[in-house]
Amino acid sequence: MRDSDVNLYRPARLRAEFGPFLDERGPDRVGRTVNDIVGDTYRQVLAETIAIVSHQWRNEISRSALKGFLFHGGVGIGKTTMARRLAYELCRIFKAPGLADHEHDNGEPASATHDHDFTHTHDTGFGDDVVLVIIDGADIARGRYGDSEEQLRKLFAFAREGEFHGHRHEDDPVRRTVLLFDDVESLFLERGSGGAKEWHFSQNSVFFHAIDELDTARTVVLLTTNRIDLVDEAIIDRFLPYEFSRPPTGVLLEVARHRAALQQLDERHLAPIVQAIAQEANTVKSLRDVERMVTRAYVASIVGESTTKAGSS
Repeated sequence: MRDSDVNLYRPARLRAEFGPFLDERGPDRVGRTVNDIVGDTYRQVLAETIAIVSHQWRNEISRSALKGFLFHGGVGIGKTTMARRLAYELCRIFKAPGLADHEHDNGEPASATHDHDFTHTHDTGFGDDVVLVIIDGADIARGRYGDSEEQLRKLFAFAREGEFHGHRHEDDPVRRTVLLFDDVESLFLERGSGGAKEWHFSQNSVFFHAIDELDTARTVVLLTTNRIDLVDEAIIDRFLPYEFSRPPTGVLLEVARHRAALQQLDERHLAPIVQAIAQEANTVKSLRDVERMVTRAYVASIVGESTTKAGSS
């Protein structure tokens, strides 16, 4: 399996989404980017998960009981975005190639009162190769019995070895991987579910074994789901869960303003969206709802402008 065979995110691809890192970190000691996640709850989840992963990677804790995290909650509330942002932060901490010098940790020594500070990197002559691999049902599903299980094994081998497949040279960067299983309920259905088939049991077994043997000094696994009731309980037990609820109104408003600015919408088009979020909070339940509203406003602005021009010609 090669990099081109998977949905791979390197630092440059993540940078295109979140923008470059700013010079100043936040009070949570996590980096801040131009297009960052907003909201105290989201920042707290990011800070906690980053602290855990960087501690295990930096201290070579290869057989940790903590394999990764399960992000669960409603549709369109930032679970997958959080996973990508976590991967981007790890790129910064571990000096991944592709980021400008000022975007890496500055390497200042930890103070006596902050000896647990997770943002300090080891001083290597080169950066670690930090990548994010996003996996969904199509990446695993195969027609013949047993092929899906083999594909799953290959994905974990890829996370462990990258394209080197055991032929890594001494001066090659260390491969560190964030494996994201998106909408995990579609991959590893709860075994007591009425929809579970024989192949689910076999596939789940391969996944359990791979997780139990995971090198946690090199790899972290993230799962997302909006149907935690369909996820196998044995999977839930292996991961630290974080529940994502409806974003606060302030976060929805900030996202709306940011998205509107990207679409070059003026205040006239933004005002109805702000009003809807502020006055009808129960109907605007997710970041995706906000994005749809901004998209509709964007379309209306184009159509309205075209109609006005046509009427005046």
